[in-house]
Amino acid sequence: MPEAEFFDRLEGQYASGLPFVAYRKPILNGKKNEVTAILQQDEQLYHSKDFTESGFVFAPFDTSGKAILFPENASEKLIFEQVVPEEVPAPVTFQKGEISGEKKSTHIELVTKAVEALKAGEMEKVVLSRREEVELKEKDPLKLFRDLLITYPTAFVYCWYHPKVGCWLGATPETLLKVEGNRFKTMALAGTQKFQGTTDVEWGEKEKQEQQFVTDSIRQGLEKAGVSSSGVESSEPYTARAGNLLHLRTDINGKIPNSKFQIPNNNPGSAEKIISALHPTPAVCGLPREKAKEFILSEENYDREFYTGFLGELNLQKNVQRSRTRRNVENLAYRAVKKETDLYVNLRCMQIKDGTAILYIGGGITKDSVPEDEWQETVNKAETMKKVLLK
Repeated sequence: MPEAEFFDRLEGQYASGLPFVAYRKPILNGKKNEVTAILQQDEQLYHSKDFTESGFVFAPFDTSGKAILFPENASEKLIFEQVVPEEVPAPVTFQKGEISGEKKSTHIELVTKAVEALKAGEMEKVVLSRREEVELKEKDPLKLFRDLLITYPTAFVYCWYHPKVGCWLGATPETLLKVEGNRFKTMALAGTQKFQGTTDVEWGEKEKQEQQFVTDSIRQGLEKAGVSSSGVESSEPYTARAGNLLHLRTDINGKIPNSKFQIPNNNPGSAEKIISALHPTPAVCGLPREKAKEFILSEENYDREFYTGFLGELNLQKNVQRSRTRRNVENLAYRAVKKETDLYVNLRCMQIKDGTAILYIGGGITKDSVPEDEWQETVNKAETMKKVLLK
């Protein structure tokens, strides 16, 4: 489908008050990638019961909340092929906006309280966040989405809308879970430093130990979900770039028990059990997970909603051409149908409300964190999204 027609259809869907999501997966190789839209054909608010359904899922941080589903069988799918420019344009100069002293002091007090709890041994790490409101110069979320597509080629970029929930946009670098057939992939992220022209950097023992702890935590969670540890493999930690930041990353992959992801929750390795083992990740919550989550829900004093939740394709059909072997030569007219799941952690995102963008910014806190420095880190992270918003 031509790009102009794709966006005309999206504009019509939005103007009609009908739910939709438009998204593009990270461009890893080459300069082209598909931009997909799923247009729900009614206004109903559907929810996923156990992640065995097919469609696009949008789940909150708090796992007691319901995950919203755009069902595959109640939606239309559109695709156009994005051509990425040779060079990503440099960000336009923008006004930073004002942040009240009250918001600064509130966040510093929160971090201070967390550091005290960490020093007392209540947690190993906790990820704390805040909101920041920015008045939009560009009111059309679909135009903002087009800017994000160009500005963040290596991120999962999306624009999500439901008339009963609202509008969210984002450009996230973190995968929660990929499942194809009976194989799955996930990742462990820990450690952050600024990108300064090279990924050939040194990491301290503290970052390496934290990365190993996060990796072990994910593997243990998967084992509790029914995934045998003997069937799980982990890469060596390596440096991965996400925009202007570098992270220490470990890739984790394995095999689904019973060779099927879409099985009821009372079975080992079910979709719900595997997703619950991974979400929320240590990168957005902390360690131990339950204690960190309890601290966040009781002390942050605001509802994260879908920030640090997850979103993406859930059990969508993918047609795969059979290999051209002699055995299959008579069956070339047939295609194998696989179910694919491709979920991302909802980072670097914003909610659009009444001409205002609500930014969500967070950072990991340890017992050695300096509250003033952690505040400044959230200010720096907020600038990432403002490059698009405040042109």
